[in-house]
Amino acid sequence: MPEGPEIRRAADKIGKALIGKTIEDGQWPFPTISDKAHLLLEQEVLDVTSKGKAMLIRLANGWSMYSHNQLYGRWTVNLNTTEPKSNRSLRAEFITDRHAVRLWSATDIVLIRTEEEGAHPFLAKLGPDVLDDDVTHDLLTKRLESSTCKRKKAATLMLDQGAFAGLGNYLRSEILHSAGVHPDDRPCDLSSPTVSAWGRAIKDITVRAYQQGGVTVPKSVADASKARGEPRRRWRHAVFCRDERPCLTCGDLVLRKRYAGRRLDFCPSCQPAQRISG
Repeated sequence: MPEGPEIRRAADKIGKALIGKTIEDGQWPFPTISDKAHLLLEQEVLDVTSKGKAMLIRLANGWSMYSHNQLYGRWTVNLNTTEPKSNRSLRAEFITDRHAVRLWSATDIVLIRTEEEGAHPFLAKLGPDVLDDDVTHDLLTKRLESSTCKRKKAATLMLDQGAFAGLGNYLRSEILHSAGVHPDDRPCDLSSPTVSAWGRAIKDITVRAYQQGGVTVPKSVADASKARGEPRRRWRHAVFCRDERPCLTCGDLVLRKRYAGRRLDFCPSCQPAQRISG
C-alpha cells in the first residue's frame, strides 16, 4: 500500500494538472459516484491534497472527491491526447483542456461536501498528518508521550493512523532505526531524550521520503549502496528490506520480525530493548 509520502507526491502531480482548471469531460463509473457527474463536470478544481493515505480533490462548487488507493489503486496523469493503456478498471477520469487524470482500481471513492470532510469515517479518525507543515517535532514528541500513545508498543504505534497519519511499513522500520527504538518498546519505557529523538525521526524520515521519492537515507548513503550493486529496494533504506545484511550504521546483522504478519526490519545493536519484562 502506498504510504503518506507517495500519496502526497501523487497529489502534487495531480494538482499541477488540475488546480485552476475546469473539468471539461470525464468518466466516473465507480458505483458510489456514477450518478454524480453533474457535480464534477464544468467545475473548477481549487485544490488537490492528501490526508494520511487518502486523496482529496476539491471543487469550486463546495464538493470534494475523496479516494483511498488501498492496495491496488493507482493514479495516472497524461496529456488528453494520449490514449490510455491499462488493464486496470477505470474508477474516475478528469479531462481538462490539456490533461487527463485517471484513477484506476481503487475501491474507496466518494463525493462529500468540502466543509464536511472532517466527518468522513476515515478522515475523522486520523491523527496528525506527519507531512503537514504545522505538525512539528515537538507536537509529535508530545503525541508519543500522550496517554493514548505512551503505552503502545512501537511496532503497533507506528502503523496506527489514529496516532500518526500517513505512516506505513517501510517508514515504521526506518523511523525506529533512526531513533534507536526497539520495536517492542513503548514511549513510557524510554528516556525523554530518546522519545524526543523518536519524535524528530517521525518528521524527518517521512519528509525525506516525500522529498526523495521514497528514499529514507541521505543521498551519499544511497549512492554508496548503489555503487555496491544493491537493488533499489535495499539502497533506498537503512534497514527495511536489508534483513540478514550488515547494518549500515554499526555493521551488525539486521533482523526481521513480523507483527500481525507485516515485516519489520531492525538492528538489535542500534535499537537495544529497554522494556522490562512484565
